[in-house]
Amino acid sequence: MDVKNSRREFLKTTTKASVAVAVGGLALAGCKDNKQVGVLKGKSTKEEVLYTGNTEYWKTYYSVAK
Repeated sequence: MDVKNSRREFLKTTTKASVAVAVGGLALAGCKDNKQVGVLKGKSTKEEVLYTGNTEYWKTYYSVAK
């Protein structure tokens, strides 16, 4: 009987601790400042590549994908 009670007490304490950690995490997440205004611009120097469906490969791909 004593083993059952010790398991039960262990589960109670771990549940309480888990709830406390979860509430603390939510409280910290709610305190974060979100001051994003407008569109973000990256600093990448890579060229943007736009794919068009004019090649033979893409035409085959699109016909099979339908």
